[in-house]
Parts: sequence; structure tokens; C-alpha cells
Amino acid sequence: MAWGDAKARRRDILRSASRLLESSGYAGLTVRAIAVGAGVSSGTVYQYFDGKEDVFVALMAARLEDVRATLDEFDRTEGIGGLLAAILPQVREIWRLFGRSAQQRGSKVLAGGRRGKRAVTSATVFRRMARSLDRALRETAEAAGQTLVDHPAMPYWVWDSLIGVADDLVHGGSLQARVSADRLVAFATGAIERGIVVSAPA
Repeated sequence: MAWGDAKARRRDILRSASRLLESSGYAGLTVRAIAVGAGVSSGTVYQYFDGKEDVFVALMAARLEDVRATLDEFDRTEGIGGLLAAILPQVREIWRLFGRSAQQRGSKVLAGGRRGKRAVTSATVFRRMARSLDRALRETAEAAGQTLVDHPAMPYWVWDSLIGVADDLVHGGSLQARVSADRLVAFATGAIERGIVVSAPA
């Protein structure tokens, strides 16, 4: 098989899995269903992945890489609030697709997952994204003449805070109180920024 065909087949498998995850959650993500959706045999799926958990983690890793790309390309002059708002739609999609499914499979995939081979890869991708988040926040702050708190937990706290906002956006919690999504995002990104910027001495 030509390399181009292999890449296309792997892409078809992941596309099929993504559709299944969207419609049925992790419970509906079986190798057989993935194979049917991709137009291949179950054996072909196993040529590329160890099983459905392997496929699940590959899907998440790809989306974390997309967040990292957005962070790396972001215009540092747009401010911390702008940076957070730029990645929030991607964080929302990650949480919408993977949040509840990650809980269903009984592992903390968003924080690194189990220690299987593919989960280790996912944890590596997550840490790489977190480093990009840390770098983007610090460079953006520097461009605005701000100083950020110096703590290794900072980018992870920011990520967890964004996941909380994403959960509200996915489930419409703030809308129950008649707070629009735009107002929620503006408030939340501002609050996160205030939480990580060192205040100037009085």
C-alpha cells in the first residue's frame, strides 16, 4: 500500500470514530462500528490502532495539537483576554466531544489518562500544549507590559478554568440565569487574566 493511501485510510478511520463519538459517545465507539463507518474491515482498524481507546486518545491528541497550533500562531499584541478567547472555541469542542466520554471510561484523559502506550502519547501532547499555553501567556503579557505569577501550576489552572467555562457553554448553565455566552466569555477571560497577572505595588 502506498504511503498516501495509508494516511488516507487512517484519516477515514479517525473521521468515522469522530462521527460515532459525536452521535453515541464513548459507549458507541466500537472497533466494528468504526470500521463500518470508514468502509474498512475491523482488521484494518487494528492495523492502525490497538483498539477503541487507542482511537479515542488519537482523536483527543489531534485536537490538543490544534490548540497548540493556535497558541503558537496567536498575535501577542492582542492581549491575554484575546488569547484565551481565541482558544476557547477549541476547548469547548474538546470538552463537548471528550469530557463526558472521558468520565465514562473511568480515566482522566484530559489530564493525561491511563499509562498505556497511546495514553502516554496523549499525556505528552497535553504537556506540550500546556507549555505552549504558558509561553503564549507570558509572551502576550510581556507585550502588554504585564508580569505573570511565577508558578508551574499556572498554565494548568488556566486550562482547568477554561474547561469550566467550556462546560457552562456546552450545557448552557449561564443562560439559565440569562447571561449570554458573550458576556460569560468576557467575564471569565477577564477573571482568569486578573488571576494570573501580578498586581503593581500600590
